[in-house]
Amino acid sequence: MWIMKQILFMSMDKQLAIFLSDKSARTGSDTILLTQGQIARYMGSAREVVSRMLKYFAKEGIVEVSRGGIRILDKNRLRQLTL
Repeated sequence: MWIMKQILFMSMDKQLAIFLSDKSARTGSDTILLTQGQIARYMGSAREVVSRMLKYFAKEGIVEVSRGGIRILDKNRLRQLTL
């Protein structure tokens, strides 16, 4: 039950940061080869919400968004968002 509450009430930026960090750690790569739509489906969110958060992350210099993928530029700042 505690885990469900954490997932349901965690801010979207934190959820996305955790998702990107975990995916990067699992693949061993700074590049995540998923579309924004695929990420949204994995997270149970709308593509538009993921897109908005990724634009914010890109503006802050944390990630670089390209067609079909996301490259993590600043792992430390991404990890800070997960706390």
